[in-house]
Formats: sequence, C-alpha cells, structure tokens
Amino acid sequence: MKPRQQLSWMALGLTLFLGLSILLNLAPAQSADPTVQTEQQKDCSQILIEADDLYQGGNQEGATQLYRQCKVDFPNASATPTIIPEPVYNIEELGGGDGLWKNALEGMENNQQKSKVYFSLVPLTQLYPQFIPAHIKLTEFCLNDPNFCANNAKEGQPKTASQAIERITELYPDDPDLLRTKIKVLDQEEKFLEASIAARQFSIVYDDYPEAPEFARLADEYLNKFEDNVQGELVGKTTFGTLINIGSAILNNNPTQGLSGLKMISLLVQGESGFGSQAISSFTNEQKQRGTLVEDPEIIDYIKGIAGRMTPYMGREFKYEYYVVQDSSINAFALPGGKVVVNTGAILNADSEAELAGLLGHEISHAVLSHGFLKLVQGNLLENLDQVVPLFDQVSPVLNAQYSQDAERQADLLGTRALASAGYAADGLRDFMMIIKETSENQPTNYLSTHPAPSERVQYLEKLIVDNGYNRYAYLGVKRHQQIKERLQMLR
Repeated sequence: MKPRQQLSWMALGLTLFLGLSILLNLAPAQSADPTVQTEQQKDCSQILIEADDLYQGGNQEGATQLYRQCKVDFPNASATPTIIPEPVYNIEELGGGDGLWKNALEGMENNQQKSKVYFSLVPLTQLYPQFIPAHIKLTEFCLNDPNFCANNAKEGQPKTASQAIERITELYPDDPDLLRTKIKVLDQEEKFLEASIAARQFSIVYDDYPEAPEFARLADEYLNKFEDNVQGELVGKTTFGTLINIGSAILNNNPTQGLSGLKMISLLVQGESGFGSQAISSFTNEQKQRGTLVEDPEIIDYIKGIAGRMTPYMGREFKYEYYVVQDSSINAFALPGGKVVVNTGAILNADSEAELAGLLGHEISHAVLSHGFLKLVQGNLLENLDQVVPLFDQVSPVLNAQYSQDAERQADLLGTRALASAGYAADGLRDFMMIIKETSENQPTNYLSTHPAPSERVQYLEKLIVDNGYNRYAYLGVKRHQQIKERLQMLR
C-alpha cells in the first residue's frame, strides 16, 4: 500500500474522533489579543514576577504577601458553606427513623412485602440523607426488582437503582461503601468503563484512604473488561456491518465510506492506548502537511515540563505525548492514551505557567479518566456499524450533553487537584476559565449544553479550592511564560 493511501485511511479513521474532541475540550472561544496590557496589568506582572522569585527561593511568606497584592479574594469565599451532615452508619446514632428502618428490615426478611421495604426506605433516605445503609439497601432493592421501583416511584423518588445511588454519591463522594454499590449497579448495567472511571477517580482523589488501592485495582479490571467487551461486539458485527457499509458506499457513490468503517473497527480493536497512538500519528502527519505543527524544541520542552510536574499525581501511567498546533482559538484536546494537543491560542492568551498548567491538567484528566474512549464507543456506535456517520448524528443530544458536563466537572476536579499537588497556584485553571469567560458569550448552562458555562465553572472551582484548602499563592511562572509567548510570536 502506498504511504499516501495509508495516511488517507488513518485520516478517515480519525474523522469521528476529531469531531468528538469538540466535546472534550474546554469550550469554544474566540481568540483575544494577548499583547494588549493596561498599566495596572504591567505593574502586577512585575509584582508577580518578584513573587515567583521569592517563592522559588524558599521565601513563601514573602511571596504570598506579593501574590495577594494582585490576587483578589474570591467573591463567595467568605460565604457560609453548605453544611453536609456527617454520614451515619448505625441507626442508634441517627436520632430518628427507627420505625422506618425496622419496617424495611422486616420487609426484607419476607420477599412478599416489597411495598413495606420500598415505602419505608424512600422516606427514610429523604428524611435522613446521612444514613448511608438506607441508601445502599434502597439501591440493592431497585437493582433486584427494577419493575417495582419504576412502577411505584412518585415524583421526586428514584425509579432506578442508578438514580437511588447517584444522588447520595454526589453528596458523599468519599464513601467507599456507596462507591462499591454504585460500581455494582454499573456492572449489572454493563457500563464497565463508567465503573472503571468511578473507581479510578476515587483512587486518585482519595489516595490517602486505605481503600484507594482496592479501587485502583477495580479501575484496571473494569477497563480490561470494557475493552474485551468492545472487541467482542466489534468482531461479532464486523462482517455484517462492513458488508452493509460497503454496499451503502457503492449506492451513494462514496467509495471511502467503507474504508472509514473498516479503519475505525481496526483502531477500536487495538484498545485505548493503541487507538490513541494511531490517531495522534495520523493527526500530526496531517498537521505537518499543512505546516501548522509547532516543532520548536523550546516550546515543546516547556509544555512537557509543565505536564511532567502533574502526571505523577494523576494516578495512571501512560506514554504521555504533547503537541502544539498553530491555531488562534483558545483550546486544547486529549486523545485516548495520554495524547494531548494544545493550540497556540491557548498558550498566547494564558497569562502564566500556572494557567497553562491548569489547562494541561484538565486535558490530561480527560485521558486518565478515559472520557474520550468512552465517548468514542458509547451510544449507538456499536449498533450502527452499517452506517458510518459522525457519532453526534447517532447519539441523543441530551444524553451527549449530560455526560459531557459530568466529564468536564470530573476533569476540572482532578486537574485542579494535580495542579495544587504539583506546586502551582491552585487557581490556575480557575483563572484560565476567567479568560474563556471574558472571550466567549457567557450564556448559562442549559439542558443541551455540552459544557458547563464558564461562569458556573469559575464558581465551582473557587468552591473546590476553598473547601480543600488548596494554595492560591504558590508558583505562577509569569516571567517564563512571557518568554515562551514572545518566542511563539517570533515563530509566527
């Protein structure tokens, strides 16, 4: 096969994923002019450079004083935080609900008393959300008898096991028993990659918990189970799907349509890391042909150095690779297996190394949590191998949007945690989101939004930083980032 023909096949196979990257990047935003600075900004730049020097020299107290001169307090930092009651595991410690719990337990002993179980557990979980055992029992009940829950739930009550467990895990994300129950539900629903993502996020965010190694092992087990399941489905459908696909291509006078389907199947069978390696190779070859791939060693080493400070805190080993492309939009995206692409627009519009680190941490988190691979194969893709069309045309926009918002929040959380752990100012991603907020139409998140609105992300990132006591007054890297921006401008 000729090299150009090989490249064409790879480009066809990558088409679907490049569309997907739109969902996984931060947000579409128009580029701003990064060269315009007010006098106040210039004064602050010098102060922050001095603060960075003090911080690197070990004088953190002096650095903090200077950082505070140019960093305003978060608007809601002093607001009274939402009080979440401590979890309770013994009914005697709850201070109520004894009768409901007794009725539920009696109903469980008699399989015929389903109503007694359900209509005792539902009000118990609503009145006392901190009582963890009731949520677990309600989830298990709906898991074993989904029809009863679906037919008897009233408005506001959980109709499925997923609904029953999802609500409480959002309230108590660090509870191992709740997570085990959630993973059990996802396993029965054959959502193996979602189970892997849930386990991996716990193992990384709560790495000091004794259960962290258990969930890291579960994350790997479910990822392997997911990949085996995908390969099995693909192999079973390849012959039929490919034949139909090629026939459709002939009828539509589009001979490349069949090749695209074959190539996509081949890439998916290789698994997460294999797909990422093949996809990034095709992407970079295309960028080289266009002359838009930035190959300057100083720029690439700068990106690698920033990312290299954070990946040890990501909890997953990949063959991480980083690329820069000439594109004025403030954006970046991640391919499966730890391949990250950053636009020059993102570098030029960031004001510090910490802000760029926030962006990189966010994108690395997408790869670590397998978000890209999940979107690639979920939805209707496996059911529609006979029609090679963009994934977004086959998956419900509502389901697509809701998953993407969850993925963005997960990546924001993990990325900010890694940012703080690596010694950067913990508000780097928050500040980067402020740039996007200022350069895009600031519309509130709606049900069909693919990303949370920038203003919403700024708010929950501020809360995340305050609640976890992350250090906003750590290293920013203003001077070095300015030097890189000047070098990029020269290259352009």
